[in-house]
Amino acid sequence: MRIVVIGAGAMGSLYGGLLARSGHEVTLVDRWQEHVDAIRMKGLRLDGITGEIQVRLAAATEARPASAEVALIQTDTNATREAAEAAARALTPEGFAVTLQNGVGNVETLAKVLGEARVVGGLSYHSALVKAPGRVTHTHAGPTWLGELDGRPSARVEALAAAMAGAGFEPVAVDNILGHIWTKFVHNTAINAVCALLGLRVGEVSMSAGADALQTRIVEETLAVVRAKGIELVDADPMASIKQFCTLKFNKPSMLQHMEAARRTEVDSLNGAVVRFGKELNIPTPYNEALMWMVKGMEEHRMRLKADGPFDYERLEAAAAARAQAS
Repeated sequence: MRIVVIGAGAMGSLYGGLLARSGHEVTLVDRWQEHVDAIRMKGLRLDGITGEIQVRLAAATEARPASAEVALIQTDTNATREAAEAAARALTPEGFAVTLQNGVGNVETLAKVLGEARVVGGLSYHSALVKAPGRVTHTHAGPTWLGELDGRPSARVEALAAAMAGAGFEPVAVDNILGHIWTKFVHNTAINAVCALLGLRVGEVSMSAGADALQTRIVEETLAVVRAKGIELVDADPMASIKQFCTLKFNKPSMLQHMEAARRTEVDSLNGAVVRFGKELNIPTPYNEALMWMVKGMEEHRMRLKADGPFDYERLEAAAAARAQAS
């Protein structure tokens, strides 16, 4: 199978690397030039729960036109539209895209660009961490869900599931992929932003009474929105599942990784989406809204520090005083 992975960060590298190791023709595509160069020169180095692996595979900042049967979309949600346009260029006429991204709205964005018939839904319960250019650690393994948007079985989903199984993943083809996507959406809204804001790993949320209480309010609001939208989740008790998960796992969710790297987070497609849907449905979501704004505030602060370096507070106060005097 000829596969282009659009967005070769931690998760894109993990999936692309293991698919390449199992014999598929994979190209990793990412804007991070240093990462691409490292993979080109030395191959992709994976470690963690899959063991120490070095994989030789293609890497580029742009995909070759009409070169792939499958486009695996692994960018963060802020770049989904751009990724969809890249997939449109990279895919053969019969090719299709599959998203394993967090949040909701990615399927719809891909469908607008490619057409609904060329989009397969998916989600992943794996996690990974970029250690350095060309180096990724596999931190958690779980199922990979795949399915046609209309719920029907298809040869292409079966073929993709077989490819992922051969690469060591645990693919599951389902007839309600949107229900699975929304179930993970609830899971991610409960965990990712809380960890990103407080600097906690997943399991540390359950160790903090304050963080745990905040999480409970976030989940209650999110489930109220989901019920009002008429979404059929695949988990009968999401609250219990989330609380249990937060006692078992101590990985860093992707949003915490983005925060620590001073990168833009995906909070708009998670807690921000809860807020938007809540306003549309006239459902209050004050905890999600407060969390969203705090994450965005911290994100902006860290990005400014990364760009400009430490603040000179005396200079900032002097400039503020001069502006006040001038006015």
